[in-house]
Parts: sequence; C-alpha cells; structure tokens
Amino acid sequence: MADVPTLAGDATIATMIGNYYDHVFLDRLEANLVYDKWGEQKPLPENQGNTIVWHQLLNPTTGYDLGDGSTPAASAVSARKVSATLSYKADLKAVSDQVSMTAVCPVVEETVAALGYGAALTKDNFISDLIGFGSACSAGVANAASVTYPSVYSQGFAIMEGNTNTAYWPNTNSKAVSLQNGLFSTIATIAHVRQCVTHLKKLNAMPFDDGNYRGVIDPVVSDHIRRDSNFVTWMAYTNRAAMEKGRLGVIEKVLFEESSAAMRVPVLASTWSTTYASLGGSIVGTAIFAKGAYGVTKLGAKDAKVNVVSGADKSDPLNQRTYIGYKVAFAAKILNPSCGVILTWYQAN
Repeated sequence: MADVPTLAGDATIATMIGNYYDHVFLDRLEANLVYDKWGEQKPLPENQGNTIVWHQLLNPTTGYDLGDGSTPAASAVSARKVSATLSYKADLKAVSDQVSMTAVCPVVEETVAALGYGAALTKDNFISDLIGFGSACSAGVANAASVTYPSVYSQGFAIMEGNTNTAYWPNTNSKAVSLQNGLFSTIATIAHVRQCVTHLKKLNAMPFDDGNYRGVIDPVVSDHIRRDSNFVTWMAYTNRAAMEKGRLGVIEKVLFEESSAAMRVPVLASTWSTTYASLGGSIVGTAIFAKGAYGVTKLGAKDAKVNVVSGADKSDPLNQRTYIGYKVAFAAKILNPSCGVILTWYQAN
C-alpha cells in the first residue's frame, strides 16, 4: 500500500500554514527634483506681508559726445520690479491606532518620509508650472472655417523650435505659438542645445558661478541627445567622467540634470484640420537657463516640515488617530525672461 503524505494544501492543514510578512516597506520610487535648488533664493520674512518684490536697475544707454565746456543734462535712472504672491500647499493623512498597533510595518514612520517627498514634489511641480508652460495646450477647433490649432504657452521664457532655430516669445496672454503641422516634431540634438546657449548669450544672460548654464531635462529627451551621432565623440573629449557614469554632464556649457518631473503638459486629442489629425500627446520642455532666471521664496525661510500630532482631546477622546501632515508657503516667479529658454518637443501618443 502506497504512503499517503500530509500535504500543505490539504484542507485541514492549509489553515495552519501562515504567511511571512517582511517588516520593511519596499523602496518608493521618487523623481529627482531640481527646480527649487537652482532658483534665486530670497526668503520673505514673517509678518512682512504676503507678497515679495524683486527690483532691478535697468542698464543705461551708451554715453554721448560732450562739447568743450558743456554741462551735460542729467537724466533719471530707470528700474523695474517683479512681484510674486505666496501660495500655500498642504497635505494631511490620518492613521488609526489599530493600524499602528497591528500593522507589520511602521506605517506612521513611512508616512512621514512619504509626505516629505510629497511636499518636495509639490514645490517642484509648482515652480515648474510658474516658469514653464503654465497650462495645458489649448484645444484646437476641428474643421473650422479658420482653423485654430492648439496653442503652446509660456510664462515668460522663449520657446525654442530646434529644427528651425526659431525662438517664439509669449504674448500678453502667455501664448507663444500655435502647434502647427510638424512643429516641435524633431528630437533634440547637441546642435539644438547649442542654439539655446547662443540665444542666451545674445541676450547677455550670465552663466552660474561655475561658468555653465543649467538644464533640466526629461529622461526621454536625454535619450534623444545620446542618439546624436556626435554624442560619443563630444563626451569622450570633453566630458569623459560624466559619460562613464551614464550622465549627460556638461554639453555646450549647459550642466544638465535629468528629472522625470521636467516640464510636460498634455495636448488633448482632437482633429485640428482636415489634413492633420492627432490622438493627442504631450509638449515636453527642456528648460535651459542662466543665473537669476527665476526666483523662489519661502515664508520665513522655512521649508516644508512634516508634523506628527497625536494625543487625546475633545475631538479624539480615546486617542484613536495620529495625524501626519505638512503645510508650506512659497512663491516662484520668472525674474528675467531673457535668462531662460525652453527647448520644446511634441511627443505624440
């Protein structure tokens, strides 16, 4: 007679076999956030209002001829100002005492870390919106008598079309250019980066203290530049250390940093004309900018701080909830539109 072993799947045995739970959370995937650190930092002191103002003395014109014994006529100096109003951002989570006491992982501690990243992401996205496209592309009008294409917007920096080396400046409504057939369809190359740098140089935009401009680039656009036939030669002779680490490093005097949180706005799916149909997509921006291009201010020079609140009170007499949250007040603004340019690419769905 054959043996009949006891199997783990037997109905009376399976209930006795437990599950092992790892007591450590899996790592969360976080974007590389860079917009805040490269902005011109100017804290707004507490109890000094809700608006920060930056001032700039305008350059005088060139001097003029002065005749012998003549007394020149004095003229006034000119200045301009840029202001930004504080915005307040917050997030709040609640964890019950039963979760805290029975969960195999430290929920409160991990939530503190997650909200810290959430606050940084909120701030970075906010800055990106205020110095980038600002909003989604407008919808086109299908088959209209006078066809209206979706419009690409900018908060102040010029929009660069790399294929034609054309910089489009936004108008008073922040509209830079209509997304016409084929516009922004060419993937980024080293030559496009050079065009952006030339654009900044012609406007006397000053590099950062290390002699380089800055660039925030989406990983997909970074891949486009790596496809450039000149990339390997360029990196081997000018930036070998960065190439060996898999980074773009400095290209054409632009120190690049990759971020999945780089500028990106949606293009709604619509038929824009009888000859050009689209399933929609995204406008992806690579911001290349100089020192002092935009400002970032925080109330009282305070960054986001995650607070944990627990304890019995009238609203929670049995101390059944722990609250974890943050609140932060900050503002961002383009200080000098001539100090930045957005290399733009249309990524179709």
